[in-house]
Amino acid sequence: MKDLDFSIEIAAPVARVWDCMLDPLAYRDWTSAFCEGSYFEGSWAQGSRMRFLDPEGNGMDAVVEENRPQRRLALKLVGELTEGRPAPGSTLASDPAREIYEFSVAADGGTRLAIHLRGWDDAFADMMAGLWPKALQRLKALAESTH
Repeated sequence: MKDLDFSIEIAAPVARVWDCMLDPLAYRDWTSAFCEGSYFEGSWAQGSRMRFLDPEGNGMDAVVEENRPQRRLALKLVGELTEGRPAPGSTLASDPAREIYEFSVAADGGTRLAIHLRGWDDAFADMMAGLWPKALQRLKALAESTH
């Protein structure tokens, strides 16, 4: 299992970055770095269940462990999905991975966004290591474009 950390400075207020990250339409845009057509189902409210999917219904099932608006969002990944159904043999049910997003005000008044991935399968983590920087650059472009 691997842990990964990413961060980016964005020349936009924290509220703008938070909104771009979680808005359903903006989410589809910045997550296209992972898979074109990615989307989510569910609520970002703490304790809620979320599904992160590609157009074929493959993806992850998660629980929002923590939602402190414009400060911290923590997700516990509890299962893999295949064609919208729980994938057989997923180890996430017994050994969940986590995604933690931390937002803070940068020295220049913009936003520093830090992402921490914890307990990820090695092969999946290796793939994410190459994709997250691209996704963050797209999120940066979105947040800065209307600022």
